[in-house]
Amino acid sequence: MFTLKLEAQFSFPGKWIGTIKMQGVELDIHFNVKETKVSKDEIYYLTKVDVPAQRLKNYAIDQTSLKKKNVAFEITSLGAKFKGKIIDTNIIQGVFEQRGKSIPLKLTKHWGPLKLDKPQTPKVLECTYLYENVSFSNNDGKIKFAGTLTHPAIKNEQKLPAVILFTGSGSQDRDESIGNHKPFAVISNELTKAGFAVLRVDDRGAGETKMSPEKRNFTTADLIDDGLSYLDFLLKDSRIDTSKIFLLGHSEGGSIAIGVARKSSKIRGIIGMAPALASGIQINTYQNYWALKNSGSTENVITSYLFLHEMILNEFVNHDTLMSELEISNIVNHCVESWKSSSKLPKNHYKSVIKSFEKLYKAKFIPTLVEIYKPLNQMDWMRYFIKSNEATELVHIRIPALILMGKLDQQIPYDQNKEAVDQLKLLGRNIDFVGFEGLNHLMQHCKTGNVNEYLSNEETISMEVIETMIQWLNKNK
Repeated sequence: MFTLKLEAQFSFPGKWIGTIKMQGVELDIHFNVKETKVSKDEIYYLTKVDVPAQRLKNYAIDQTSLKKKNVAFEITSLGAKFKGKIIDTNIIQGVFEQRGKSIPLKLTKHWGPLKLDKPQTPKVLECTYLYENVSFSNNDGKIKFAGTLTHPAIKNEQKLPAVILFTGSGSQDRDESIGNHKPFAVISNELTKAGFAVLRVDDRGAGETKMSPEKRNFTTADLIDDGLSYLDFLLKDSRIDTSKIFLLGHSEGGSIAIGVARKSSKIRGIIGMAPALASGIQINTYQNYWALKNSGSTENVITSYLFLHEMILNEFVNHDTLMSELEISNIVNHCVESWKSSSKLPKNHYKSVIKSFEKLYKAKFIPTLVEIYKPLNQMDWMRYFIKSNEATELVHIRIPALILMGKLDQQIPYDQNKEAVDQLKLLGRNIDFVGFEGLNHLMQHCKTGNVNEYLSNEETISMEVIETMIQWLNKNK
């Protein structure tokens, strides 16, 4: 909030939209400016920011200023700021800065309402089935979950087969909303029309689910316990055929589905949509590969850096508890020295990596690495993830499973997932694997699989994927 004189012939309040391009990823950012007059010559500007791809919405900005033709937004808590100049009544040209990075950003004034819905998003009023908002608590009563249960109309006391949906990583709402896409709303709509009751729930920390403060730090293991609460709720519903309950998880949700199935004998089968079946280190390295490749890094730089990356992560795996910054720094320094002298890489391979990092971050290489790797140890969820390997969990499950993968997925490695399933099938596990040409991590048709395509795609999820789910569910119910 900032006090300033009113500028003539320029309407600052409203929605200003731009796209940040960083390391091969494009992020839309919306600045929503409102004004309050204090006097004839003074007003307050209050701004909130949305970053749809990161599920950031209505985040209050600390300072907004307009002085002559200079505009500035500052978000102290995120270490970010924007400084720009008014080019005309609809354009502000400037630079977005965050953690030492400077990125050109042009903001354009948006007039009228934004197009919010994607074509596949179901309209509740047009649904031919029953739609209920539900709530229930976990075992200790410190989380009150909110969700939606959809089901066909029930005739003659029939019992319904059911599917519980689990979202991917991060706190997500019941629709697994990403930008204007609502994948779980689309999936629920189609599964319910096919005759299944479907439960989808706001994660702890998202939507209308409420929790005690001590529940804010969690790992996938905690989310598995949450999933057991979802299951308990459904088991108490007299309309549900409790012998025909399936679990469907996307990405990390696949790990949650596997964990719930391991702990309960009430599950008929599970569907993993782009689940994490490789190790946490393999997945994190794979995602780093595509981030570097999409940013224009050469294969030599990528190969050299990822060698160091895996060395550091393997050191982190040996530490079960939170490390101090000094301990992290010592590990990074030790790994860098070993990396530089490695006989497995060409001589002086590290020089181009260090040069590119210092150019990008405008800081020395090792302090930059320490800042990058701190969250990988200091976040409970990340420590758990790095140590995880869900393929070793899936080996314990004897119920039917279906694994669905897009061959252009840049977040979960297709080849490693297929290899894991092939090995499990050799052990006699009842697992079907279906790979789809031209689909990304969200199971959308796409050009490259790059995450920056997610929001611009009109398709939320391929109907071919949903039809495969329905066929498999009908076969196994």
